[in-house]
Amino acid sequence: MGEVRLEQRGAALWLVIDREEKRNALDDAVLAELIAGVEEAGRREGVRALVLTGAGAKVFCAGGNLKSDADGDPFRVDPNRLDNPVAVFLRALENCPVATIARVNGHALGGGFGLVCACDFAIGADHVRLGTPEITLGLFPLMILPSMLRVLSRRDVMRLSATGKPVSAAEGVAIGALNEAVPTADLDARIDELVATLAGGAPTAMRFGRRALNTIAEMPYLEGVEYAQRVLPLLAKTDDAVEGFKAFNERRQPRWVAS
Repeated sequence: MGEVRLEQRGAALWLVIDREEKRNALDDAVLAELIAGVEEAGRREGVRALVLTGAGAKVFCAGGNLKSDADGDPFRVDPNRLDNPVAVFLRALENCPVATIARVNGHALGGGFGLVCACDFAIGADHVRLGTPEITLGLFPLMILPSMLRVLSRRDVMRLSATGKPVSAAEGVAIGALNEAVPTADLDARIDELVATLAGGAPTAMRFGRRALNTIAEMPYLEGVEYAQRVLPLLAKTDDAVEGFKAFNERRQPRWVAS
C-alpha cells in the first residue's frame, strides 16, 4: 500500500494513515487503501480487532484534503460515481466483523473526528483536540453527522458543528467522543490492553453482537426487542456459545473454535 501502512500486532491489525506531512488528510487514494485494509482485517486469520490511527504524534487525521483543483473546487464530484468514498469507507467499518478502535494519537478534526466517532472504541492521548471546523469554511460536517449522532448528544453535535470550536481530550471523554484519554507515553499500552481483552471473548459473539448493536440502535424500542429475541437463539447455537457454556460448567477457560 502507498499511504496507509498495515501492521499486524498480535491480535490487532493496525491501519496507519502514513502521510504526516499532509496532516494525515484523507483523499480518494487514502480512502481506497483504508477500505482495503478494513476488508483485510475481516479476512486475516487471528485478527480480533482493527486499530485505526495516524502517523506521528501531532495529528490523527485532519479530515478531507482541502487543496483546490484547477477551478478552485476542493470538493468536485464525479457525477458518474454513485458513492462518495467516505460513505464507502464508513460502510466498510460498519460491516467489519471485528471490533474497531480509534487510536487518537493527535488532533482529530473534520472528517478525522468522524473516523473517531465511527469506531467502536476511541482512546486518545491527553493532549489532543477534537472538532469540526467546517463552518469556518462555509460548510457543515454533513458526511460525518451520522457517526457523530451515534455517540454524541444532538446538542453537542450542534455545538461542535455550529461553532467550529474544538474541545480538549478531557471534554471529549465527558461528551462521549473518547472512551478515555491517557498520556501519550501510555497510549499504545492501553490499546494493547484493550485488544487483549477483546481477544479473550468469543469471536462469533463479537460478529453477531456488532451487527445486532448497529441494527438495534436504528430501531424503535419494541422493534429492537423483537429483533433481539429472534437473534439470541441463533447465537446460542453457535459453536462458540456451546464451548462457552461447556467451559463455564467445567470451570476452565474456553477454547474458541472460531478463532
